Amino acid sequence: MRQPATAAPWEFWIDVGGTFTDCIARRPDGRLIPWKLLSSGATKGKIAQVTVQDIFRDPLRVNDPPGFWVGYRVGLFDDSGRTIQLAKVTAFDHRTGMLTLDQPLAKELPPTTPYELASGEDAPIVAIRYLMGLQLDDPIPRVSVRLGTTRGTNALLTRRGARAAFVTTKGFADVLRIAYQDRPRLFDLAIRKPQPIFEQAVEVDERLAADGTVLKAPDEETVRRQLSDLKESGIESIAICLLHSFAHPAHELLVERIAREAGFTEISTSSRLAPLIKIVARGDTTVVDAYLNPVLRQYIAALRRVLQDSELKIMTSAGGLVDADQFVGKDSILSGPAGGVIGFSRIAQRAGFEKSIGFDMGGTSTDVARFDGRYQREFETQKAGVRVVAPMLAIETVAAGGGSICEFDGVMLTVGPDSAGADPGPACYGRGGPLTVTDVNLYLGRILSSRFPFPLDSRIVERKLLALCNRIARAPGGARFTPAELAEGFLKIANANMARAIRNVSVAKGYDPKDHVLVSFGGAGAQHACAIARSLGIPKVLV
Repeated sequence: MRQPATAAPWEFWIDVGGTFTDCIARRPDGRLIPWKLLSSGATKGKIAQVTVQDIFRDPLRVNDPPGFWVGYRVGLFDDSGRTIQLAKVTAFDHRTGMLTLDQPLAKELPPTTPYELASGEDAPIVAIRYLMGLQLDDPIPRVSVRLGTTRGTNALLTRRGARAAFVTTKGFADVLRIAYQDRPRLFDLAIRKPQPIFEQAVEVDERLAADGTVLKAPDEETVRRQLSDLKESGIESIAICLLHSFAHPAHELLVERIAREAGFTEISTSSRLAPLIKIVARGDTTVVDAYLNPVLRQYIAALRRVLQDSELKIMTSAGGLVDADQFVGKDSILSGPAGGVIGFSRIAQRAGFEKSIGFDMGGTSTDVARFDGRYQREFETQKAGVRVVAPMLAIETVAAGGGSICEFDGVMLTVGPDSAGADPGPACYGRGGPLTVTDVNLYLGRILSSRFPFPLDSRIVERKLLALCNRIARAPGGARFTPAELAEGFLKIANANMARAIRNVSVAKGYDPKDHVLVSFGGAGAQHACAIARSLGIPKVLV
């Protein structure tokens, strides 16, 4: 589908979640087209028929863009998710759903063998190509893209950010570990402090007085040796936060210059990011930025390589859009959820409700927020156990989503915080993934396989539930559950976790949830919204 030079550019609004990516495109003629795909960028299916040795058919591929899958890699898998064969698509017939491969199919393939199509490109690029009908070797013309992503949120929740180091004034290496010594759970018998997200702490022998007087100047050679040692140890990013640098940044700028000379490209300085008097909040914010920046920059660079000079704006935690080049780690934590807040508030108002609570349950996390005619904002808050000083919408995030892993730790059932993500995904995706909330919803009949974007395997879910039932029964004091009882138990735990998040944005702040309408969205929200609303006494739900 070639775009005339004089035509208005295509516009794309894309929400990249931990498991699924949702896209709405506006064609030059004004028509809106929605599409949903996995955030891994892969497309799943099952072989319905092998016609020739190197050709198979899948009805789900009928009416895909002509020739679209040519050049894509194909992976064939068995029921446990092990790879049977890898090949490449050389021809695709969109009228019949026939895919021709560059090699013969393995003999005696199991019936309805699952497969994946992948190009190696990120999900937003795959979505843009699909909706525009562009093949892999076609350049993408200039388009307009508005993107919200939970890439930063999920990296922070699951602790999968960059290897970061904290650089501070001598004597203050433990300042972020000690923090304010607050006790949010005063009566817990076993206190579990969140682990710091930085890997190492380095003390620079320097000191400034509050008025900027230099009490101890840093020795450049010593600092250079310290930072070179960090670089050699594999540290990817550094966060520089020195005492009194919010008002007098000279020493921070010196350390930053030496860090660049030592080979660091990812450097976050507190005097630039959060020039505030509080060293704990300032330091935590700088560390978060250093922890997330490499992840986000790699992601944006991959998009830029394909989109080239297209307009690319990204949603920030404050609910606004910035150019991709200005997007930094500290503003990314609620990028995807912030777009949801803007959306649910508008929907509630159009339906005649001024007070609303948004319930956004995705694949990795659930985000809730409250709206009463104005947006609730925060300027210093804690997210995933880390303090952040940055303007953002007041959103409570809990690591409970459709991909949250359901497990037994030897004593009790747990749901999350770990997630199966998009790859391998839940067990029912057929890639050997763990048991998740999505799986138990499927087992209990809350998900209609025929309405899912790709085929689901309920047999694997039943086997995993039975195995877990047997494991629980063998544990000391373990009870005997049926798979259905166990699945219901996991759902109750997930619902309790999400209801607690709603109480945090309503009851904990003096607002009665009964006075609000619950606006449910996200891929898994509708499966849980009514049960959660009943537990909180919320009278109405918008789905």
